[in-house]
Parts: sequence; C-alpha cells; structure tokens
Amino acid sequence: MSAATATARPTSPAPTTWEGERRAVRPRSGVRESSPSQRQLHVVRGIAPGRSTIPFVLLIAAILVGALATTMVLNAKMAATAYDLQKASAELDVVQDHVETVRGQVNAAAAPDALAKRAAELGMVPAAAPGVVDLRGGTVTGGSAAGAPGASGAGGADGAASAPSAGSTGASGQ
Repeated sequence: MSAATATARPTSPAPTTWEGERRAVRPRSGVRESSPSQRQLHVVRGIAPGRSTIPFVLLIAAILVGALATTMVLNAKMAATAYDLQKASAELDVVQDHVETVRGQVNAAAAPDALAKRAAELGMVPAAAPGVVDLRGGTVTGGSAAGAPGASGAGGADGAASAPSAGSTGASGQ
C-alpha cells in the first residue's frame, strides 16, 4: 500500500445503522479533533429502563375485584327483591280471597228474597196499588193505602198512598 491511500482512510470505522448501512461521522462543534492515533470517545445511550408492570396489574386486579363485588351486590339485591315479591304475592292472594268473600256476601244480601226478608225485619210493608192523581181537581183516584188487604209489591213504609209522577198518567199539568 502506498502512503497516499493510507491517509485517505478514516482512522475509526463509521457508525452503522440498524440496517447495517454506514453513515458519515460529523465532528461535533466544540470538540477538538484528536489525532489519528487516539480514539474518539462517544457517549452511548444505554437501554431505557422498562416501565414497571405493577401499576397495570393493580389496575386490572382492581377492575376485576370491582366487577366481582358489583355482581355480588346486584345478585343479593335481586334475591331480596324476589323474596319481597313472593311475600307481596302471598299478601295479594289473601286480599283477593277476602274481596271474593265480601263480594259473595254482597251478592247474597242483594238477592230479592234476602231484601224482602230484611225489609220485613225492619217493619216495612209492601206497597199498595198505585193511584192516579188528577191535577185539575187535585184528587187521587184508584189505589189503596199501604198495608191494606189488597196491597201488593214492595216499598212504602208510612202507610199513605204515594202519588205517581204526572208523566206516567199522561196529564200535562193544565
């Protein structure tokens, strides 16, 4: 080799990239150039310390514990609601039975035979035959007094004949 070619070569190899390509080294400003026999020192960054996985694991664990606790609380509330619903349903059945009993008693008391018996117990007499009121003369024609031997029907407790309405006789009040 000749001396001219020996000086053209760099003293240190050029840094390479990850892909294996060589790149040119630029001298840094303010750094004095060293002699070819002396090696240049460069600051090399070390591998950055990895983040700790503990906070992430704690976050995932907290989410899982929260989901489990929420599920348990909701399940307990649903069970309590089911017991309350069953209790309310039983109470509703009792009340419906009572309503049916009372409804049957009302229907029995409203029957015509029961009403006639109760009226007789209270001292009521059957109504007499209805009479007709003559509005021109102010007289009552026909009919009989309540409790009279010819009286029939139900009603009229005061013993006097009651006048029917004017619309039922055809009189217009002239």
